[in-house]
Amino acid sequence: MVAGEPISDERKQRLEATDPQAFTYISRQISRYRYGCHTQEERDDALYNIGAIVGLMTPSDIEDVHERLRHTGHLYLTQGERRQILNWLEDELAISFEHRVNE
Repeated sequence: MVAGEPISDERKQRLEATDPQAFTYISRQISRYRYGCHTQEERDDALYNIGAIVGLMTPSDIEDVHERLRHTGHLYLTQGERRQILNWLEDELAISFEHRVNE
């Protein structure tokens, strides 16, 4: 179970097939996003971590995020990056955060 939502064994096994620790790490980030993030920057950091661990963020995407962080002093995702990760969570883990998205 992740942050109160049941995750099917099949979905969990798909994640763990590529990295045995992926499910545990993603579970922590989902809980952090749902319960521990109070600002958009904190939520974007949790989403960024999820996107990076599951391969949604290309090296170019990661560099773009780091470049924005260097220039602004804040970590943030674009609406498209945020939407991509949220869609993945919904499609792959059946977890929705619609009420928390700033769009």
